[in-house]
Amino acid sequence: MSLKEGLQQLLKVQYVDLELKSLEEAKSKYPEEIARRQADISKSEGGLKKLTDRLEELDRRHRHLERELEGARAQLKKQETRFSEVTTNKEYDALQLEVEASKSKMSEYEGEILEIIESSDGIREKVELEKQDFNELQQEQQTRIDELQAKLDSLQGEVDGVQSRRQTAVNGIDPILLRNYENTKGGRSLTVAPVRKGSCGACYRQLPAQMKTVVRRSEEIMICESCGAIMAWDEESS
Repeated sequence: MSLKEGLQQLLKVQYVDLELKSLEEAKSKYPEEIARRQADISKSEGGLKKLTDRLEELDRRHRHLERELEGARAQLKKQETRFSEVTTNKEYDALQLEVEASKSKMSEYEGEILEIIESSDGIREKVELEKQDFNELQQEQQTRIDELQAKLDSLQGEVDGVQSRRQTAVNGIDPILLRNYENTKGGRSLTVAPVRKGSCGACYRQLPAQMKTVVRRSEEIMICESCGAIMAWDEESS
């Protein structure tokens, strides 16, 4: 393949690369949105879990207090039966203090149990609302995630196809010319600039007559002094 043919082929490779770059940029946006929507699901799920964990904690505390209350009632019953056994005022007064202490504990347990029941009822209502909101959010977000994933998979198929076309396009290009192209492509939109109407196709700088002649002959690699692009004569040049 002559240098002229190689330059013309590089133009085709560049167009493929620009298409590939566009696809890669589009493809990069989908994972970000997928991750953001998954984070929304996780955040909602985390809020629901906090409520259910708190409800379970209250239920455990409720059961514990019920056991303590039952024990206090049993203790009180035993204490009350002992009144028939006391023989002195001192023993009576001491037993009376024990009874009052048991009743005080029972009152504390009953008060805390009542507070837990009220709190639990409120949290259960919130849990039901949160579950409904979470299910709706999850369904909505997962539907969109599935759509995005399908598009991502489709784009990957397009990328694979373009990469295959690129591999075909670079076949036969002189390795030195191709390496020169690979090393300089990146920041600018055009690494290989078609020379049209005597101007660089990347920066539109008018070429001097002598340089235009050299580019037309395509006997050596010419670099635009203005933008650094590799210049290639094409059929629209004059």
